[in-house]
Amino acid sequence: MSMRALHALLLVGALTGCASSSQLYTNDKQSETLKSKSFKAYREVLLIPPKEDPRKLIPRVTQEIEGMGLKVRLMDPAKPIEASQGTGFVVSMDGWLLTCAHVMGEQKVATITLNGQRLLADVLKIDAKVDLALLKLRDPMPAGATALSFRVGTKPPAMGEDVFTIGYPLSRILGNNARMSRGLLSATTGLRDDDKQLQVSAEIQPGNSGGPLLDRDGSVIGVVNQTLNPAAVAQSTGGALPQNVNFAVKGAPVLDFLKEADSAAFAALKYGPGAGLEGAGKAVVKVQAGEVGPDSERVDKMVVRFSYVSIWDLWYRFRMFALAAFDYETQEPLFIAGQGHDNVVSNEDVVIRDTLDQFRKAISSR
Repeated sequence: MSMRALHALLLVGALTGCASSSQLYTNDKQSETLKSKSFKAYREVLLIPPKEDPRKLIPRVTQEIEGMGLKVRLMDPAKPIEASQGTGFVVSMDGWLLTCAHVMGEQKVATITLNGQRLLADVLKIDAKVDLALLKLRDPMPAGATALSFRVGTKPPAMGEDVFTIGYPLSRILGNNARMSRGLLSATTGLRDDDKQLQVSAEIQPGNSGGPLLDRDGSVIGVVNQTLNPAAVAQSTGGALPQNVNFAVKGAPVLDFLKEADSAAFAALKYGPGAGLEGAGKAVVKVQAGEVGPDSERVDKMVVRFSYVSIWDLWYRFRMFALAAFDYETQEPLFIAGQGHDNVVSNEDVVIRDTLDQFRKAISSR
């Protein structure tokens, strides 16, 4: 569930019952991971402001939270709160890497983690239509790394054969070690019978995009790039949820892309059985769009979504004013402070002051 949806649920379930100008509600169903974390451990707030700020309140709220000893980083409400992350893989020991175009977005540089080493790579070619991007490492390949081989064209993928995905799904939660999943090749066409895709039953999570689809010999037969949107399918089918309906770009379009993207990279490709499944982890990379600092520099962060609706009726007051806090790592709600309904005897200054007092009380509570 998105932070925006969680915020809405918190508002409905908590602040709508407020009798006074401001209230504080904490999440009493936190995971054990979150329960073990002290609120005092948070050092940075990622503040997601309202898209519109008619009362010019963002600077005031920012200053007040900074006054509580927290570093505040103002986020763009229209963009994700973190860099896009996916998977890629080495296609040549000369430093050529392949991933999905949607992982990179409009970024021209990628931060690569390969065999535990962080490197930078440049985006040399991107094709949003086929959803592929070719990257080139700026530095030499780390020791122990290897390149994957592609399956020869004389052995096309067959329905029912075993396939494997490997990559960095949900790395913010699961960690920075590659994960492998096994499934079947469900169909030799993809979404709406797209003949440039394969359908697979192997599990795919956010972060798998751009990873290789492997056969049992460890050869590449596709690039993982898409899964059905469960919410959209449920809405269109009256509640049915898809299970392991995932897609990959076929090997042939991948090779066509590489041939057009760079002749040297294409000439360096390997074909046939490679290092096997056990060696695939040495060729798979974590890809983050843009230049991203190392995980060792990360501190405990709190995401705070700031929302308000202001009205004029003899004086300015709020129909709603809320600061909803979430844990950055788990995305679990921490607490919400504010006013969730129109209070005709309140005014803006009182609500802002009381809400920030409640926020201060929450972060010092444990």
